[in-house]
Amino acid sequence: MNLECLNDIITSNLAIHIDLTDLNSWDLITGLTSFSLTKWSGAVTDNINLIDFGLTAFDNGRTDVMWSGITLTPQDNLFSMYRVGYNDVINPTTGETSGVTVTTEYLPISAITTGSTSGNYFDLNGGYLQGFFKLEDFNYELLPARYNEGITIETIMYLYPDSQGIFYMMGARAEDKYNPYFSGETTTGSTISGVITSYDNFLDALEPYEALRPAFRDTIDMYETKYSEAPPLDNIKNNAIAFELTQDNKLAYKYVNADGVVVTNTSPSPIFPTTGWTIIAMVFTPDEVLDPELLDCADQRLGKLIFYVNGRAVWTIKEFPEFYFHGFANEKEKQLGVPYSISWGGGSFGLAESWHYDYQTYILYSGQDTAYINSKFFVEADPIPTDCYTPPTGTTGTTGGTYLDGLSLSADSTTFKYADICDPDTQLPLTVMRIEYTGTSAATTGTSANTYFVKFDQPISVLSNRDYVAELSVFVDGIFNSAATNKISILAYSDDVDINVISDIEYVFPVTTAYLQTLMSDGLHPFPDGQEYEWVVDGIMYYGVSGLEVTQENALIVGYGQTPESVANYYSTGGNAWLPVKNVFRTPDNTGQNFVTIGILIESSEELITGGTIYIDDFVYTAADILVQDERKFDLTIEQNFDSSFIGGIQKLRVYDRAFTSPEILHNALIEVESDPNKNMLISKGGRIIYR
Repeated sequence: MNLECLNDIITSNLAIHIDLTDLNSWDLITGLTSFSLTKWSGAVTDNINLIDFGLTAFDNGRTDVMWSGITLTPQDNLFSMYRVGYNDVINPTTGETSGVTVTTEYLPISAITTGSTSGNYFDLNGGYLQGFFKLEDFNYELLPARYNEGITIETIMYLYPDSQGIFYMMGARAEDKYNPYFSGETTTGSTISGVITSYDNFLDALEPYEALRPAFRDTIDMYETKYSEAPPLDNIKNNAIAFELTQDNKLAYKYVNADGVVVTNTSPSPIFPTTGWTIIAMVFTPDEVLDPELLDCADQRLGKLIFYVNGRAVWTIKEFPEFYFHGFANEKEKQLGVPYSISWGGGSFGLAESWHYDYQTYILYSGQDTAYINSKFFVEADPIPTDCYTPPTGTTGTTGGTYLDGLSLSADSTTFKYADICDPDTQLPLTVMRIEYTGTSAATTGTSANTYFVKFDQPISVLSNRDYVAELSVFVDGIFNSAATNKISILAYSDDVDINVISDIEYVFPVTTAYLQTLMSDGLHPFPDGQEYEWVVDGIMYYGVSGLEVTQENALIVGYGQTPESVANYYSTGGNAWLPVKNVFRTPDNTGQNFVTIGILIESSEELITGGTIYIDDFVYTAADILVQDERKFDLTIEQNFDSSFIGGIQKLRVYDRAFTSPEILHNALIEVESDPNKNMLISKGGRIIYR
């Protein structure tokens, strides 16, 4: 390359070129987001829907919605950097249903746009920019992960007398937050249940392997599948490097080596000058250039690392280990933007601000008084008619909404008691919800069925990609006609999305021959003669002729040869006993946040018995939809060693995918001085200082 004929900076192999003085790289409209003016010659992008992006991007403030995603297109081929921040989270209490509230706080950066004779720049006092240049196992790469011909990194900064800190970091910005797994996201740790990604993977990093059983009967049982997880340190070994200015104005580097040890070194002498506009460049030149086809699998090379200040080499380290980068040992969607990252003007705080999903049980009713019941529950017709029942006609109630006559809701503290924990001989009153049938009005007389929906009159926030478990205890006392078909269940519905019911426990009374026959569709089967079914009570098997009323407490219907645990849907029956009612549901995967209405559905094929009562207690729902921090992820290697930001100004960043020679470094420095003499940079050439 003939540098004497080149009147601009070198553009060959220029993969990243951020220039805050250029409106195409940054302006006030983009906030503090900056864009590269050039793209790497080998850049590849595609149409990619990163539905799981928020799982990792929530941690550095890129988004304030953990279940959000982003979409990339083939036009997104310019490297971009975003202001680093963190999210403050306020979770709902067990009595709230609105969802998590998030406020994003950003680390301090000031955009200097006026009064400067040398163009725009960012003044840093704790803040910095961050972006990713590659996505593991996605067709997205804006910079190579390994540099066959070396790498050159140039940055123009403004130094204050107190300037110090990491000004450039490359590689993994944090350890893998999903390894070790967090129990609130993966319930068992064996990828059986919990929150799933858009690729149907659980939020863990467990790798399956076949292990020899300690004892086995035959060769078929010799091996069993077990799961293991790598220590968090494994993913950042030889996967992060940073360059910094020390408190005494010396240059320094630090990296995590192949053994997981953080290696640091500091230049013998401070840089000069110590204030004003300064160009600092780092160049790594490998000792040998490999056949490109062998690069990915070749051993780590040694080479030479040279630091330049204002065009002059000030520090050379020989036999420096090659730095290049790799993805994590986890599914691709759980590491988006974490490996293959660049920080400019700072390092990274690792997992210090990482958040995880955790379980919470929300109380809809558990012993509250009548005032609470009347403010939270509302009686309506069945919003989704089931079993071909025709919903009765409603009338206008005193609250101004559609209120279905016939049911009276109140708190009851006289019917039931419970034993005092400290004194079992003392019986205390148990407050429950009382649902009493008071009789029909003219508006409902003559309907073919009596169906009521006791709605919790406040939509609940639900997130996709996880199960919601709604359950309650019910005690039925003389409200149903034994000649009718009667059912109590939990119903969840939404005006926006379909609700997928995973399993049900419904109260059914009585169990008729016709009803038993409907259970065939749920995989429940009679005895071989087709006339008898099994009944399980407290682990004891009973059987009886189809159609006979079953009065054993806590009876559950199961098929012949089955147990309650082996089928998805159970049916509880009987009277004058507390019985479970349960509904496990989920919204369609990858739909994010939705709002669902939930309530108690009471169905009968005949009119209810006046004065009859249903009692409800412990009406709750549970899901992994709050956000918490995993203390095991605090103060790990990245946070301990790379959580440092630069104090001073940053203006330009250039990354080349080859090693520059000294004349090339000097050329770019001279061009910078010639293009902006107001920077007053001192450039060393041939042993003398050049002012230009």
